[in-house]
Amino acid sequence: MASQLELNTSVAPPLPLRRFSVEQYHQLGEIGVLTPEDRVELLEGWIVEKMNQRPIHGFVVRLLNEFFLRELPEGCLCQCQLPITSERSEPEPDIAIVLGVHADFRNRHPNGADCRLVIEVADTSLERDRAKADIYRTAGVQEYWIVNISDQCLERYAYTDKGSAFQSTLIPSDSHVSLNVRDKELTLDLNRVFG
Repeated sequence: MASQLELNTSVAPPLPLRRFSVEQYHQLGEIGVLTPEDRVELLEGWIVEKMNQRPIHGFVVRLLNEFFLRELPEGCLCQCQLPITSERSEPEPDIAIVLGVHADFRNRHPNGADCRLVIEVADTSLERDRAKADIYRTAGVQEYWIVNISDQCLERYAYTDKGSAFQSTLIPSDSHVSLNVRDKELTLDLNRVFG
């Protein structure tokens, strides 16, 4: 007998869906429902599959990771594709510049207020990464960059006043972008990223 309910598997079914808290999301990992092989992250209570990565994505992430590891001052960490925790989300940005030392995060992931900068590299994930801007803003991240590979630019979202929106700026691929971290100015040549 054919099922009475035909579901289109490419869209969410017209059935009740369930959101998860960060604590419940962690519990799913602890009891083995979610494993390290599951490429997922928690966004606004939804468990979301992460996008596949093409070689250019890996190239840019490695380049940025190398740059920040070399340039960051003492008391700052560069974490690569690791979680940051907010009230309803636990994204795993490609790069996060975290204020603190390793021992500060032995028993917890950094939260948004710990992050001076979060970077997502957008190759096939541009709309999703733009949607994350508000997640990072409400989490308290100071600044968010999207390395927009298809449009060859950096989208810079600066957050200054609590409760206000990010202010966005497009920076072309032939420019330099500067970032102040603990009284040190870091300057990244975007030609190295997009060239």
